[in-house]
Amino acid sequence: MCTSGICKGRAVISLLVAVVLIGCFSASALTDPVPRILFVGDSWTTFMLAFKSFRSVFAEDPELVRWVEVGNRTAEAGGRVWEMLERPYLSIVTEELMRYPNVDVVVITLGGNDLLRGLKGGNPSNPTQKVSIKDCFNRPEFSGDPDACLQNLADELEEQISIVVDHILSVRPDIRVAILSYDYAARAPRPGDNFTIEQQHNAFVAADLGKYAVALARDRVEYVNNYGLMQYIYGVPEAEPPIAPGVAPYPCDTPDPGTCAFWPGGYPQYLAPLESYIDQDIHLTAEGYRHVAQRAVDMFIGEWLSYPKALEIKPLQNKAIYQFDVTFSHPVNGVDLSDFEVFIKDKAGLKAMDVINVVQADAEGIVYTVTVDMDGSEQVAYIRVLDDDSITRKDTGVALGGPGAGNGFFEYNGLYEFQDMIAAADDDFRGALNYLYMASQAYEHMLGEFGFSFNPDLLDANGDLLKDGSLSDPYVIPGNGMLDLWEFMVIDAILKRPNLDLSATGGVTHAAIKHAWEEQIASIQEALGGIGGLADIIFPGMDTMLAGFQMLGDKDSNFLVTTLVMLLGDIEEFPTNMNPGALLSYDPVEPDLEVFPKHWLASNGDADGDGWNNLKEYVYFAPDGLTAYINAVLDPAAQPNLGGGSYEEGDFVRIGMFDRCKYNSTFQWYKDGVLLVDEPGKITGTNARALNLHSVGPEDAGAYTCEYIQPKTQGVYPSAVYGPIQVTVTEEREMPATGGLGLAILLALGTVGGTAVLRKKQK
Repeated sequence: MCTSGICKGRAVISLLVAVVLIGCFSASALTDPVPRILFVGDSWTTFMLAFKSFRSVFAEDPELVRWVEVGNRTAEAGGRVWEMLERPYLSIVTEELMRYPNVDVVVITLGGNDLLRGLKGGNPSNPTQKVSIKDCFNRPEFSGDPDACLQNLADELEEQISIVVDHILSVRPDIRVAILSYDYAARAPRPGDNFTIEQQHNAFVAADLGKYAVALARDRVEYVNNYGLMQYIYGVPEAEPPIAPGVAPYPCDTPDPGTCAFWPGGYPQYLAPLESYIDQDIHLTAEGYRHVAQRAVDMFIGEWLSYPKALEIKPLQNKAIYQFDVTFSHPVNGVDLSDFEVFIKDKAGLKAMDVINVVQADAEGIVYTVTVDMDGSEQVAYIRVLDDDSITRKDTGVALGGPGAGNGFFEYNGLYEFQDMIAAADDDFRGALNYLYMASQAYEHMLGEFGFSFNPDLLDANGDLLKDGSLSDPYVIPGNGMLDLWEFMVIDAILKRPNLDLSATGGVTHAAIKHAWEEQIASIQEALGGIGGLADIIFPGMDTMLAGFQMLGDKDSNFLVTTLVMLLGDIEEFPTNMNPGALLSYDPVEPDLEVFPKHWLASNGDADGDGWNNLKEYVYFAPDGLTAYINAVLDPAAQPNLGGGSYEEGDFVRIGMFDRCKYNSTFQWYKDGVLLVDEPGKITGTNARALNLHSVGPEDAGAYTCEYIQPKTQGVYPSAVYGPIQVTVTEEREMPATGGLGLAILLALGTVGGTAVLRKKQK
């Protein structure tokens, strides 16, 4: 959760912190591991996903080891419930639950950011006003009766969370929800706050009673109370005298006085022990979140995941007799014809087909083959696994999906892809950016406000931030007109070519870039807190991206790196032990080219020493793809063509716009003053920086110009015209006709020439 003003004033940096907590992915079919848990919520779910909290618990239990958690689009650090309800967040939750048909447990942590930063609807007399715990004690209109204000917050939060829960339950009947509470904070009220530590904690507890009520009123929903858990495990060192581990009241399962001596548990008058927190706020260490996951598994989730369920339906053939293999999570008994429903889609809607046979297909009873009579139809058939509690797990007798009919329902024909979290290696630029992009999925709505995306096909962030950018509304993160991945992949290509030496033309050498890279990646990693530090754990890929920008060597790329590292280090509640002083010293006037090789790698550098800078080669060769650009920018013999000149009919012509322009300039090409539009196979790139004439004819001759936007001058971006570039086209000429004598002479000459060649080969 976010609890200070940095959420507003440093929105860009907060997003960068948030998006890298999630993970990157690699595709696999339905083999272990299998996703069974989806995280929905705020930074607690974000950190639990990053730390693999449930997976670490499952790893020690043979019954659960094959299951994992997902949530890169739905675990949103800083998320407030009311904001989620005002945008299509619940639609994304639905998409993820449909995308992962095996997920049948949703873990929720919600409400903390609403209480700390403001809950819309918390003031009944002003529904659009955002009210926080601090407001209840500090603002005159609430401070006369802060308890009433806090209860209004709790009631509104209960109502909003119930909407989220009901939506999740409506997606599929097999889904269960576990609402996890927070634990006591590790941060005392700030100076000027008119409330105590105990009042702060009790405000959270009051809101969690509402969450408990949400669970109590619904089937398939449970509440897990964690208040006091860290104090019980780690003790309370700040108490006088210090309280040892194991002494604080253990969190109660429910507020029932018959089973709970003190609700909710622990000592609300004390802060949580700092040993269990990664910050002076409310975010736990990896070990702390593991304890939270363990408690949830022990209370409910472990049992839920032990229920047998259908995991996969795989069509085997599409003939008059149609067969499916249905795979269950555990060996099961009682599988028969009545457990399946098969249908096709025709003009009238769904038409049922007859299931004629079901047989066990393996020795254990995990896979069953279902045979269907298609009644002559050759359409695709779909199958559903029904649940009337007749299918049971062989060893425990538990019904499909657990007790109760209908909760074992399953419908998902065919294979699907699950992508597990994988951090990129230090020199894997593509993997690093893919990681950051996948991790940013939950924040697309916010990143879009900045016109920013970690998508490697879009990311261009190393422009002139002072001239073209803005860190206040409206936010702008400018680029330099080149995709960052493409700039980085030039470095990658050089590092992978140990024999590369273009020094003869003044170009790059492998040895020089290797040396610079080793210096830069080491300094970046130290600046981010060191290998194995918090940033290294939760920001995989950030070090590679920042070191890549440093390697480019220009002042804008360096300024971006310095700004990010310093601002990340300034976030009080997120002590990643940043060390900006570890960054290599940069002189914008005369940088050390041994470690900032801008003369080779910057956009205006010349990697191959052919006299064409990298940006111009990018303009000309980028339309042919990344590989073509890399090969050209590292080959002095591959040079752009200005585009003008005389061409024969049928030639390919490319005209690049080589003038400096605004980083996100638009482009419009004209011929003889007439606006051009793309004609596939004939002309493309009419709205791009390079125009392609694929097979010129006489009609393509003329003067070509391009309208574009120039860099900022005196506060404005003036428009300009590039060109004209004159193209002439000559008609292809046929070979002149010849008489019999001329033909005889030609043949004779050809024969003589051929004979000479043969004689030479024989010598």
